[in-house]
Amino acid sequence: MLPLLRPGDRIFVDETDQARSDLHDGDIIVLRRNDGIILKRIIAMPGETISGTHRKVFRNGKQLDEPYLAPATGDDIPELTTFAARTVSSGELFVMGDNRDLSLDSRAAEYGPVKISDVLGKYSWTYWHVPSVAK
Repeated sequence: MLPLLRPGDRIFVDETDQARSDLHDGDIIVLRRNDGIILKRIIAMPGETISGTHRKVFRNGKQLDEPYLAPATGDDIPELTTFAARTVSSGELFVMGDNRDLSLDSRAAEYGPVKISDVLGKYSWTYWHVPSVAK
């Protein structure tokens, strides 16, 4: 979830039933996936149609404004920069990481949408950032 979060950051996650049932486009969620715990951003909710063309993401035909994205590095996964339109099924979410060049997420066939039932909570805030390393 770079640049918002870095490995080692300490975050507060709202794991209440209210938080898990009150999800919206743009929320960062914590979910269980393949025996691991990961963070992803909700890009589309059930019933919404999502597509991507040359790094631009469209929800219900409108391009998303995504100021939170990490700058493109050129190390992208080519088959994920453009993806066909799909409608998110009931009980599922289409999620993506903010570091799109390196994010394995709902764009990939082997990953696909995530089940709402796999959501453990919603990111609220960071209470401790790992110091940046000067280059």
